[in-house]
Amino acid sequence: SLNNSMIRILLPIIILIALFYFFKSDLTRFTKEVDKNASISVGLNQISSSESVYQPRTGTNFKNEILELEFDLEALLGSKEFYDFSIGFTSRRSMDDFLLNLKDSGLTLLSSIPQLSSSRFRVTDPRLAAKFLSEKDSIKQLEINFPIFRPRVPLMSEESEGNPEYRTVGESLYLAEDRTNWGMGVKIAVLDSGIDFSHPALSHLQHEQISLIAPSVSQSVSLSHGTGIASIISGMNEDYLGIAPKAKILSLKVLDENGVGDVFTLAEGIVLAVDKGCSVINLSLGGQESSEILKAAVDYAESKGVILVAAAGNEGFSEVSFPARYDSVIGVTALSSDGRVADFSNFGDGVDLAAPGVGIVSAWNDNGYAIFDGTSSAAALVTGAIATEISRNPEMEKKNLQKLFLELANEVDRPGFDENSGYGALNLNRVIHRNDLTYHDGAVVGYYFHPENLINLGDGGTVPFTITVQNQGSSWINGMNLIVEYRGLEKNYFFSNLQPGQTRSEKLFVEVGQGREGFEIRSRIELLGQDDKNPANNLRVSKLKLPTVK
Repeated sequence: SLNNSMIRILLPIIILIALFYFFKSDLTRFTKEVDKNASISVGLNQISSSESVYQPRTGTNFKNEILELEFDLEALLGSKEFYDFSIGFTSRRSMDDFLLNLKDSGLTLLSSIPQLSSSRFRVTDPRLAAKFLSEKDSIKQLEINFPIFRPRVPLMSEESEGNPEYRTVGESLYLAEDRTNWGMGVKIAVLDSGIDFSHPALSHLQHEQISLIAPSVSQSVSLSHGTGIASIISGMNEDYLGIAPKAKILSLKVLDENGVGDVFTLAEGIVLAVDKGCSVINLSLGGQESSEILKAAVDYAESKGVILVAAAGNEGFSEVSFPARYDSVIGVTALSSDGRVADFSNFGDGVDLAAPGVGIVSAWNDNGYAIFDGTSSAAALVTGAIATEISRNPEMEKKNLQKLFLELANEVDRPGFDENSGYGALNLNRVIHRNDLTYHDGAVVGYYFHPENLINLGDGGTVPFTITVQNQGSSWINGMNLIVEYRGLEKNYFFSNLQPGQTRSEKLFVEVGQGREGFEIRSRIELLGQDDKNPANNLRVSKLKLPTVK
């Protein structure tokens, strides 16, 4: 027979295994009858994300469902996954009543967000905690405090490998040099690992700093990412200029020196930024798990008319990070220097806008500067652009302003919304000059190989691809010439009567072998009888290669 010590060792393992099979078979049944006002995130690592949200049936509550299912709450609370968790309550009053009676509850209160009727706890005694919680009618949800991260440093993409091109903030968006007053009167929150406001590019800023985590050990390293973000948004000195230098910055530290945080602290930061009067919140961070507490904070910001901008992530995954994936958040992907979506950018549901994110010069640690690649820097450009327009039109409803940036985005590679670039590429000039009938801007958008033309290619023959141009100005373009040079050929096209935002495409061909090897293509446009206000985007020189069909 087993002795007592072995029983103590084996029993928790047996309980967890039993819980896994219990949830895997039974929780799916209950998720089909959803009460959107009540949920328990069981959070066992073995359970897929679609099965990890247990929702009581309509007309029941947490207490009754636990009793009916003979749910082993003690074992769950004793697992390491639920060591740090949050509770959502049915109301703020019920939360206050709950917190007044924590004695002998087996729980330690870590933090609360009254605006969201939610609190964060640590389990000190699973048996007492299970008994205490199972007797409560006011609990709406239990949820693991999922981690969030600063986006990892992206791998060098094929386009930029061995070619360390860099661009200033102004060059990346073709901005006017006279923008030292942009952003005046707008307060922006940067939720990150902190900001070094003593940096020469940031010392001019009106700012406030609040840390929501324990003091960092290695400050200079941990502050670099946030410092870079702040400089892209609002940096200014004789050698550097961000987008909106006159904006006020609220730095909320929600990540530690390793770039790691949690959803509850992030939710706290979002709510605090809203309550402190910020108009825009930059979130160059994220995680792979959806969270009820984080979604509640995002909804709180939306209800107060605050715009949230978040990085899509740098893993190259077909899943966008949270909170960028939420509908009301502007999820931002990165463009490389050739105007195409960078290889490292996450894609899929949640990508709303693209912005330059390769080779962007930013402030960094030790009063220095760095080349900032990633969806983090792309998100910062969008944040700065939005702050600029809020400053110019403070009375505009934020929902309409957010919609404006999506509607006036440039096409990327091919016309239409897609999972890689969302509505298209950020064009702040087009937003600023949207009512200026003298603002003409023709542009070469890019090239596109349709996947259906790449299936079962042999070694011979040709493969088609398209080139697209666009009217990115605010007035009709009467006439435009397009000249394309590649593989010793020159093609000439003429387009007439392009209304603002309109695109035109032409089909080109390349030999399969040459396409696989890669080839250079040079395309330029010229307007006829009209002054092009942004000639920098009239020429595009690219190295094309047949993409791999996934």
